[in-house]
Amino acid sequence: METFRSRGITRDDVWQAADSLLKAGQRPTIERIRLHLGRGSPNTVSPHLDAWFAALGGRIQDPQAFAPAPGCPEPVTEAARYLWDAALQVAKASAEAALVQREAALAEARAALEQERQALAQERQVMQARLEGAETAMAELTRARDDATERAVRAEAAATALQQQAETMRAESAAALLAHNAMQQDFAAQRAAWDQERETVTQRAAANERRMALELDAARVAAREGQKLLEAERKAAVERLTRAAEAASRQGSEMTRLGQALAVLEERVRQRESLLAEYRNQADAATTATAGPGSPAVRRTRPARAALAAGKGSRRRTRGV
Repeated sequence: METFRSRGITRDDVWQAADSLLKAGQRPTIERIRLHLGRGSPNTVSPHLDAWFAALGGRIQDPQAFAPAPGCPEPVTEAARYLWDAALQVAKASAEAALVQREAALAEARAALEQERQALAQERQVMQARLEGAETAMAELTRARDDATERAVRAEAAATALQQQAETMRAESAAALLAHNAMQQDFAAQRAAWDQERETVTQRAAANERRMALELDAARVAAREGQKLLEAERKAAVERLTRAAEAASRQGSEMTRLGQALAVLEERVRQRESLLAEYRNQADAATTATAGPGSPAVRRTRPARAALAAGKGSRRRTRGV
């Protein structure tokens, strides 16, 4: 059997320790082998233990792999057979456990693979969407570039037109400068004429001012004379107003007296009208009676008519007063 030495532990040491653990009814592990040997690192024991598990199936199928040596006593043979059966059971259980672990690991790997596949599919969709977005953005950029190119062409044409306009404006500016100089010369000539005319107007204004001062003095004298006349007329008007007030006072006294007399007359008229109404009622009653003209009712109406005639005469005399 080939020997691989690593830190003082060989493959035979690991295999013998694994066989001993298996015969003792224990599952060989890295920690149990290290505990059984009393030395060794996990990195050294692990590959030898994997090799032992890989060769365990072939050794189990070989009846002589764990058979006792020829000439062994029967009790030893029975013990060896018992150990062999126990080792087979332990190996079978270990193989089944390893198979379960591998199936679980395989299921986990499949689940992880499925998750990774889904993640890759999602990432692919995202990348596809990004690619489509990039293509759309590229199309937009292409259109923007075309628009920018077109705008640049228009801007260049506009710049050329502006340059031509600038040349035209320069020529117009030169012509305007010449016109400005000519206008300044004309303005200087007109200003001289205006200064002369202003001097003439100033002299005329001074003469007019002196004339207006004389006229103002004359107007003041005339105003004083008019004020005196107005004062005299005001005094005369006050005297006339005083006389009119006295006459109005006298007329007011007369009107008061006449008003009192009129009130007395109105009272008498009311009395006469009341008496007349009474007499008329009596006359109506007498007219409706069946008696003749010589009846007492007719005789009673005569004094009433006489009183009515007397009242009318008194009213006429009062009005005459």
